[in-house]
Amino acid sequence: MIANLPLCSHPNPRKVLIIGGGDGGVLREVVKHPSVESVVQCEIDEDVIQVSKKFLPGMAVGYSSPKLTLHVGDGFEFMKQNQDAFDVIITDSSDPMGPAESLFKESYYQLMKTALKEDGILCCQGECQWLHLDLIKSMRQFCRSLFPVVGYAYCTIPTYPSGQIGFMLCSKNPSTIFQEPVQQLTQAQVEQRQLKYYNAEVHRAAFVLPEFARKLSSGTKVLATLCGRESTDTERAPGNETFYSPGPGLDVTFHSDYSNEKPFTGFEAFYAAEDIDECQVSPGEAPPCDHHCHNYLGGFYCSCRAGYILHQNKRTCSALCPDQVFTARSGELNSPEYPWPYPKLSSCTYHIRLEEGFSVILDFVGSFDVESHPEARCPYDSLQIHTGKGEYGPLCGETSPRRIETKSNTVTITFVTDDSGDHTGWKIHYTSTAQPCPDPTAPPNGRISPVQDKYVLGDSFSVFCKVGYELLHASRPLKSFVAVCQKDGSWDRPVPECSVVDCGPPDDLPNGFVDYVTGLDTTTYKAGIQYSCRDTFYTMNSNDGKYVCEADGFWTSSKGEKSLPVCEPVCGLSTRTTSGRIYGGQNAKLGDFPWQVLLLGQITAAGALLYDNWILTAAHAVYGQKDHAPSLDIRMGTLQRLSPHYTQAWAEAVFIHEGYTHNAGFDNDIALIKLKNKVVINSDIMPICLPSKEAESLMRTNDIGTASGWGLTQRGFLARNLMFVDLPIVDHQKCTAAYEKQHYPGGRVTANMLCAGLEAGGKDSCRGDSGGALVFLDNETQRWFVGGIVSWGSIKCGAADQYGVYTKVINYIPWIENIINNF
Repeated sequence: MIANLPLCSHPNPRKVLIIGGGDGGVLREVVKHPSVESVVQCEIDEDVIQVSKKFLPGMAVGYSSPKLTLHVGDGFEFMKQNQDAFDVIITDSSDPMGPAESLFKESYYQLMKTALKEDGILCCQGECQWLHLDLIKSMRQFCRSLFPVVGYAYCTIPTYPSGQIGFMLCSKNPSTIFQEPVQQLTQAQVEQRQLKYYNAEVHRAAFVLPEFARKLSSGTKVLATLCGRESTDTERAPGNETFYSPGPGLDVTFHSDYSNEKPFTGFEAFYAAEDIDECQVSPGEAPPCDHHCHNYLGGFYCSCRAGYILHQNKRTCSALCPDQVFTARSGELNSPEYPWPYPKLSSCTYHIRLEEGFSVILDFVGSFDVESHPEARCPYDSLQIHTGKGEYGPLCGETSPRRIETKSNTVTITFVTDDSGDHTGWKIHYTSTAQPCPDPTAPPNGRISPVQDKYVLGDSFSVFCKVGYELLHASRPLKSFVAVCQKDGSWDRPVPECSVVDCGPPDDLPNGFVDYVTGLDTTTYKAGIQYSCRDTFYTMNSNDGKYVCEADGFWTSSKGEKSLPVCEPVCGLSTRTTSGRIYGGQNAKLGDFPWQVLLLGQITAAGALLYDNWILTAAHAVYGQKDHAPSLDIRMGTLQRLSPHYTQAWAEAVFIHEGYTHNAGFDNDIALIKLKNKVVINSDIMPICLPSKEAESLMRTNDIGTASGWGLTQRGFLARNLMFVDLPIVDHQKCTAAYEKQHYPGGRVTANMLCAGLEAGGKDSCRGDSGGALVFLDNETQRWFVGGIVSWGSIKCGAADQYGVYTKVINYIPWIENIINNF
């Protein structure tokens, strides 16, 4: 209680200080609270701690908590060095004798106040209200001078003098209401934390003080304070008592709070001018009414307390006890009003209903007093017990019946009374038993929850594996595991094993390879692998290729990606260099134009390799193949047009730009060919780069581009060897004017085209070169990119004032990316 009262009164107790408490009992309860992040315990006597650990391990279990910081030394000095540091301070001290006397002084409370945070709460031993009333009164007075909110609570401790001990609670937060727990634990939380005494109801009840103690804070004189149903040591109910006003008036104040949701019916009071009172009886006379007698002018009538009904004789109050059903595995039931006299003319039935497989055991506890007769068996009042296996009773008299082991999971108890007698009744504590299941054993690298002393019918346990291990049964992985104890004492499922997670062999990386970092072929949890791209012709994107086998069974990159890295081909590398001058067509060497593709279909044409499975070409060159893509003969990695040594590729699909119209000009003269299979990149086969946004600055007038192909030579024959020529970019308006002047059929130069060549002629691409790339060197990156696609030009190749016209690729980057990304 000394721990739970302040912790459950604080909205968020994260840092807690314990002064004393070397036995570990308070610490054990404090660390159970999930909101508590750190606990400092100051204990001046280390021997107390060691003795508790050795002889009271159950109480000292909190010393193993990672939340704890243990300080062996003077708590006074510690608090002086740590001000405004704690949400809750708990002082677990002995009685105010010797050194402990200082813990009950105002100076100590002032010191604790400085160590508390702005909204902090403290709780200290508050002695017993029956034995130390003057001390408690003194403590409350100086606490009220220090704190805006002060409370006193108590609980039952059988080993203490008078059986009670009190607690002094103080809060720096004026909004604190000690009587109502801020953190109201559910039943599940109470059980989870293994709380044997504390719950929300006990919390509230701890602040309900006897009248003499309550007057410590009140001082108001009242005629009577009434509550409860019957008068007890701590409550006073009105019963048949009559209250007389000392004057002509009487104030009645009814106060209720929200601390209990039970259906209390309240009270009913009557007042009257005094006349002859039939309800007053002389000593030794029987009262006219069982419960309440109400006098009125000329007569009286009887009424009953809540839970009773007035019998037809208008005098007796019979208990209203509808059938009660108990389904918990243990519990208590008793006669109405026990241990006070039970009501007359009543019939009450109680049912215990447990799952099949349980057996109910009945033990009579406390006094047993049911009206009997010396010569007849229970003729007046009787207790009858019915089970599925037999009957017991009727029972009556003053001797408690022996334990009844019913061997049944269902029990019905009937209690019937007549209209005479004054007896206290009975109380039964019932338990249940079932054939226990064997204690489960956690598999290696696993744990079982919950851990119980015994598992019986309906109890269950789950198995959880350490991180990096997975549940496995019969070589099959399980998402979760729960075993249930059956009525025959066996578990319904065998305990699985916790097997280390195995991600399996990593997938092969296209154009790359994998190395095992942790160990050869090691693929279990936390094993590492390294993906790398093959040769110098591929580069890895998206991540660094480092992957680890994670607990979910997947190889995962350092960025959390589960997909493979991608080895993309390096583009635009060539063994050829250029000085920027113009010179005549020449034979190419292997590696000069590794992106060059020879297309043999309805016409001989060229193309340029993009990535490792796409070809960029002119629409007019493959228009006839768009519906017959598989028949297109694609060759690369060769210089000789007729050489038998080349790399063969086949088309899967041909994509013609939707804006291209065949035989109606060459606007949008661009196409893409998707290959059935990716080609292997090497020094002789390598893709060309697409132009970047900045490429426009490298293709201005007079900038040099290079065209290559097997087109017509000056002799009028297709070239046997791959040829190339360096050509300058021609001013767009100049090129447009030149073709308008010649009235070339279909020769309209658009903004989607660029022109290249010499004004004097002699250097040009020609038929057979269609679809080939006009490439440019990016001097900054030393990579070649495609700026144009051989499209059209003068019928007489290389004619003066007639330039080669090329599809301007930079205008089609969105179209190219859309096709490649979606097909």
